[in-house]
Amino acid sequence: MINYQGAIIELNELPVQDVKRATMYGDAVFETIRMRDNKLLFIEDHYFRLMASMRILRMPIPMAFTPEFFVDEANRLAEETAITDGRLRLQVVRKSKGRYTPEKNDECVWWMELEEFSSQDYTWNPKGLRVGLFKDHYVQPGLLSTLKSSNSLIYVLAGIFAKENGLDAMLIVNDKKMLVEANAANVFVLKDDILKTAPLEDGPLRGVFRKNLIGWAKEIGLEIREESINPFELQKADEIWLTSAISGVQWVENYRKQTYKGDKAKELIMLLQRKLNVLGSL
Repeated sequence: MINYQGAIIELNELPVQDVKRATMYGDAVFETIRMRDNKLLFIEDHYFRLMASMRILRMPIPMAFTPEFFVDEANRLAEETAITDGRLRLQVVRKSKGRYTPEKNDECVWWMELEEFSSQDYTWNPKGLRVGLFKDHYVQPGLLSTLKSSNSLIYVLAGIFAKENGLDAMLIVNDKKMLVEANAANVFVLKDDILKTAPLEDGPLRGVFRKNLIGWAKEIGLEIREESINPFELQKADEIWLTSAISGVQWVENYRKQTYKGDKAKELIMLLQRKLNVLGSL
């Protein structure tokens, strides 16, 4: 079941004509939001990123689009599907006839899908991830590279490469060969007590979890720096983290011949869990 424009329908009933620009031209943006105990986590951050993305893509923004609107519609879908903990995907597509250039630019449509999780909590992965460096294609830094849009080929190809080579994820670089992100996550590199992540100018996704982690890092004694990261720095790192609003923090155990621990990653997850428990009691 999905929520399409306020109507609860089966996925196969999604009107193809309304959403064809998403499949034909990638003319769409989306947010993936974690639902925990019927609450959408970081909803304001997701909302403002969605609004910014729609403005950058010159999409018309309906007057009804407010954080409260999306929360209410997500709750309707959650009640219909009996899901309280899961992954909500909110897709917004420009609706118009035309080819590359839409004939009109005065309407968009949206729908939500909700995938159930077995746990409501962010958890520490007891076995670290195995990652590699993706060199087939590069991120071209700019406003578009920071958006969560349907133009996701580099992530698709990196994910396929990882699967073909028995890896959990791939690290992605920009056209200057600087590390920017992974195929489904932002990247943080820890050395001593300094935690680095690529600046937005280098091309990573403007991650919601990334934004919040930058604020949390000091609470576990870390200094955060948004600086360009040369992949050679990974050889000397103490820890490497992959982060997203869905998975939280996942620590990397192996990159090439290097092995890492995840002690600080575990400490951050424990901090986050305490914050969420307080939020849930309010």
